[in-house]
Formats: sequence, C-alpha cells, structure tokens
Amino acid sequence: MMRKIFYIAILQVLTSVLLSAQGLSIKDIRKDFKVGHKDETTCKRHLQALEKYADSPVERGYEAAYHMFMAKHISNPFKKMSYFKSGKQMLEKEIAANPSNVELRYIRLCIQYYIPSYLGYKDNIEEDKDFLVNNLYKLNDRATKELLYTYLKGAKMYSEQELALLGR
Repeated sequence: MMRKIFYIAILQVLTSVLLSAQGLSIKDIRKDFKVGHKDETTCKRHLQALEKYADSPVERGYEAAYHMFMAKHISNPFKKMSYFKSGKQMLEKEIAANPSNVELRYIRLCIQYYIPSYLGYKDNIEEDKDFLVNNLYKLNDRATKELLYTYLKGAKMYSEQELALLGR
C-alpha cells in the first residue's frame, strides 16, 4: 500500500513538472525579448506564461520586463504607468536579491537604455554595462551567453574595445 502511494506521488510530481515545462519556454522568452515591446501578441503570450510559471530569478526578471513592455501596448495612461511601475519594482526586487545575476543585469540594462528619459529609469546604465563587461563571460550556458552578446553588440551601446571584452 505504501509503495503504491509513493509511486502515485512520484507520478504527480513528474506530471506537474512536465506540465509547467510545457507552459514556459525560457529559450523562446529570451529570443523574443528584443521584440516584446513591439509585438503585442508575443508580449501577452509570454507575460501570461511567466505570470503563471515563473519560479526562478531569471524567469521573474523576464516577467518584470514583459510587464514593462505591456505598458507600450496599453492605451489607458493609468494602466500604462501601472504596468511600468510594477515591472520596474519586480525587476529591482530580483536584482536586489540576486545582484550578481548576469541575465538580470542584462534585462535592466536593455530596458533602461531604450526607454524614454521622462520615465526616470536610467540610473544603472553605466553600472550594468560595466558589470556585463566583467561578468558575461562567466555564464555557463553558451547559447544564452551568445544570445545576450549578439543583442548587446547590435544595440550599439558598447565601444569596440568593450565589445572585445564582452565577447571573450
């Protein structure tokens, strides 16, 4: 009897893991990060998945980013500000809890670099640029490191010398 209960519990855990994995593809979310602010459908799809399944600092960081992206797709000015402020607060909370996380710093840098100045969220650009120059090479996931580097290289925010260090 105990063995049967044990196997049922294991089966439930595996099913839960498989179902949550189907709902959230961090690879797609990373790939679509550069278009989330432009494409409302992509933004909504990823935000819904992240709100439901995000359980790591990086996933919650992307959830915060997609919240801020939604501000661009909403016409109501109060909702726009609400989406932006909640996303900003979420991202800052994740970075405060994980200050050495390369991908969280990448997310914040990209957002701060491109958003309008009047939003007042540009304080960490130089800090995050320097952090990434000194730490991007430490990422163990080669595909993620290459994706981040390619995006940053195309963003034209680094000098050639900085890019050489960034791409090591």
